[in-house]
Amino acid sequence: MIEVRTEEHGDVMIMHIKGEFYIENIQTVENTWNELVARKPKIIAINCHDLEFIDSSAIGTLVKFLNNAMNKKIKLIFYDLSKSIQQIFETARLNNFFTVTTKSKFETQFLNDI
Repeated sequence: MIEVRTEEHGDVMIMHIKGEFYIENIQTVENTWNELVARKPKIIAINCHDLEFIDSSAIGTLVKFLNNAMNKKIKLIFYDLSKSIQQIFETARLNNFFTVTTKSKFETQFLNDI
């Protein structure tokens, strides 16, 4: 099961993903992504704090998000990865392509109202 919620801070959108992200719930996450992109933000951040699991199909979706963001000149940032998700990112070498940071660094760098 997956829960996705969003918050807006000016031209910074945050998508919070909670639970297990796998092939059966990709559409839920994609629908939220498309809603955020339609608002034309400068930055979309994905909070991975409560992300418990991700499969290869979901990783492919995140790569698709990165390509979509680059085409639309949106900066995509992943933050607050758990150890297990961080390990998956490193094993798949996603940290070579994705911008990954901590929650505090993200908030300091991109959110002025916190």
